[in-house]
Amino acid sequence: MTTRRAFTLVELLIVITVFVITFALLTPFVNKMRERADVIKCSANVRLLSLGLHMYAANNDDAFPPDLGNLYPGYVKEEKIFDCPASKFIGTAARSDYEYIPGLSESSGLAEVIIYDRDGNHDGLGRDVVRVSGSVEWVHSTEGKPR
Repeated sequence: MTTRRAFTLVELLIVITVFVITFALLTPFVNKMRERADVIKCSANVRLLSLGLHMYAANNDDAFPPDLGNLYPGYVKEEKIFDCPASKFIGTAARSDYEYIPGLSESSGLAEVIIYDRDGNHDGLGRDVVRVSGSVEWVHSTEGKPR
């Protein structure tokens, strides 16, 4: 007589329960990593915008453009750079997800803020800030508006 070995209903329920518990435990971790990836991508976007600003200034007597959209397509090749991945809206060259402070030039103070994330781009965690020097930094929301 041959015996046939199969999964019982109890064994199947235990396996399903283990998967559900594992999924529930990993979900917050995955969400946190997704938020961190958005911050990194956003930082890369503002760094590219900063490079475009400095290239524009090099061709225009050290003056930055009157509007951030003036960088596209001459100095910034892809319009998706104006979009913060953490934003709920799609940023374009005409309506960027980043605030730009016009009227500055290469001779402005190096610590002056020239670009920063709009309010709400990162759910109140903080924002990327670009200074005239070209440096990009993350400012936590507890530190307030960029200066």
